[in-house]
Amino acid sequence: MHGFRFSMKSGETGFITAILPVVFILSMNSCSEETTEKRYESIFQSLCSVTIHGRAREADFEAVWKRLREIDGMMNMWDDTSDLSVLNNAAGLVPSRTTPEIIEALSKGLELAVLTAGCYDPTVGPLVKLWGVGTQKARIPAEAGIAEALKLVDWRKVNLDIASSTVALTLPGMVLDFGSMAKGTGAREAGKILVERGVRSALVDVGGCVVAVGSHPTGKPWKIGVQDPSAARGSDIIGYFVGRDIAVATSGIYERTFEEGGRAYHHIMDTSTGRPVKNELVSVSVMVDRSINSDGPPLALLTLGTEVGLALANRLELAAIFLTKDNRIVVSSAAKDVFVLSSNKHTLSAP
Repeated sequence: MHGFRFSMKSGETGFITAILPVVFILSMNSCSEETTEKRYESIFQSLCSVTIHGRAREADFEAVWKRLREIDGMMNMWDDTSDLSVLNNAAGLVPSRTTPEIIEALSKGLELAVLTAGCYDPTVGPLVKLWGVGTQKARIPAEAGIAEALKLVDWRKVNLDIASSTVALTLPGMVLDFGSMAKGTGAREAGKILVERGVRSALVDVGGCVVAVGSHPTGKPWKIGVQDPSAARGSDIIGYFVGRDIAVATSGIYERTFEEGGRAYHHIMDTSTGRPVKNELVSVSVMVDRSINSDGPPLALLTLGTEVGLALANRLELAAIFLTKDNRIVVSSAAKDVFVLSSNKHTLSAP
């Protein structure tokens, strides 16, 4: 799992420039000769933004939007015309050739499935569609429906052939869900495009997956704030990650929910019960190098719970923070020098 490793200098300081899960630009000091251009687009059924400091051309923004739309068109399981839907529709049939982007994302997803013993599973699609959280069809399914969907959730039934770029879902009705991979892929690709086009300082937010290119325009490291789930979006943070050329993502049980019978249900599924995950965590945030997809690891760690998730984060040398329902923040070894607590409502805590 060396692909998730990164290094970061300790003791760096800078400006708070973004709040997760949605980027929120705060006031900052900058050199008078610096210019800042920001654009928004709706992609991945989310509001995405690109902020470029210094020289910015419309072509830079357009190149990013084009790439994000390409990835959304590949990885959206709700779109019947997507490349991912082509794979899902071929479940139980012959292997299907697909795009390099899907091959790479699926490879990482299966890697996380191995590391979490299936708690994270890219074949969770049948459960996600059954519950419909975040859609107008959200509901508590019948137990029989949950049982049937669970039979189709098994990452071990996916045959991935990287050499031939083919994927086979061996059980009819299996559904790959890249909800925890697509936005991170897009954010990473957007950062890559901007660097290739000569941009030296920029922020990209793809539905809460944030990529910070280079350094803040002052030359200091970026500070990427993590949203306080109990506060209005963009109004308060629990703390921030510090670094240059970084990617930060958060998975939380508060992001998509519905209520029924006086209880709230969220969108993160427990692959053993077929129901929303129930543990002590509210969210997990992870910081990695800009070249790495930040989207999958926080969800994988959240499904494991604090103790097991922390052990895995430490083994992989991931900078991760775990926010519990009683306002404790548990920090992995790699995050101790790159995460700063700023909230007086939360406390740093041992696992």
